Amino acid sequence: MPGPLPLLFRQTWLYSRFELHRLFMTPRGWFALAAFTTIWYFLLRYPIYQASVQLQEPEIQQMLSGMLGMVGMYNLLNWSLPELSVYWAMTVFFMPLAVMFSAADQTCTDRSRGTLRFLTLRSSRDSIFFGRFIGQLLVQALLIGLSLLATLVLAVWRVGELPPAALNAALLIWLNLLIVLMPFTALMALCSALVRSSRLAISLAIVSIGAVAGVLGYLVWHFPDLRAVLEYLPGAQLPMLLGAQGWDTLKHSGLPLLQTVVLLIAGRFVMQEKAL
Repeated sequence: MPGPLPLLFRQTWLYSRFELHRLFMTPRGWFALAAFTTIWYFLLRYPIYQASVQLQEPEIQQMLSGMLGMVGMYNLLNWSLPELSVYWAMTVFFMPLAVMFSAADQTCTDRSRGTLRFLTLRSSRDSIFFGRFIGQLLVQALLIGLSLLATLVLAVWRVGELPPAALNAALLIWLNLLIVLMPFTALMALCSALVRSSRLAISLAIVSIGAVAGVLGYLVWHFPDLRAVLEYLPGAQLPMLLGAQGWDTLKHSGLPLLQTVVLLIAGRFVMQEKAL
């Protein structure tokens, strides 16, 4: 009979795989994949492709270099392919919002249906909580990888070849996006543990972020020395990421990883103490 720790890891992995099962083996997951494919078709066909074509014009490059240089984001044009530059600029702000909607239903629906009480008869609350969180990360890693692959295919179709540096750039974008999304996934794990529906979890997350940002903004207005506190909000490092390029982007990964740990600790506490 396995010990407590191996059993916890095995149960956590089973719940993580179940998130992939829900994506590929259920009608709800098929609709989600169809929506994902449709959205990315239009994003690739119009904004990404059209912008990448425009970025080949010297006048456009010169104008954007001046504009982005004024805000410290001139490196945004230094990616190996213009498609990756546009993809990076779009997803670094678009993906966190999408994750708040897609990762909202981690444990809340199971609690409202009574399924969570049944699951805890055979597994621990920790394995359920962390398993669903890791499963969401696996789903995000897969979908980001597919969207990046489609972007590279679009670039090959336009230029006829794939620069070797493009694969390295795509890997960096994939890794950075996963790190960026971790705090938002952990936030939805916490909100999902607090309420009984995904809509309430989304509303709670949006209201919480808005309320905290509002209170901190008010305090900073009256006490300017507290301005550095705003940098600890989820997503605060996103403008700095756009200003970095290459492996330098990973120097901003410490804050989102710390935010993820703090939110997961809070979510685990709620999961352990809240009635099922």
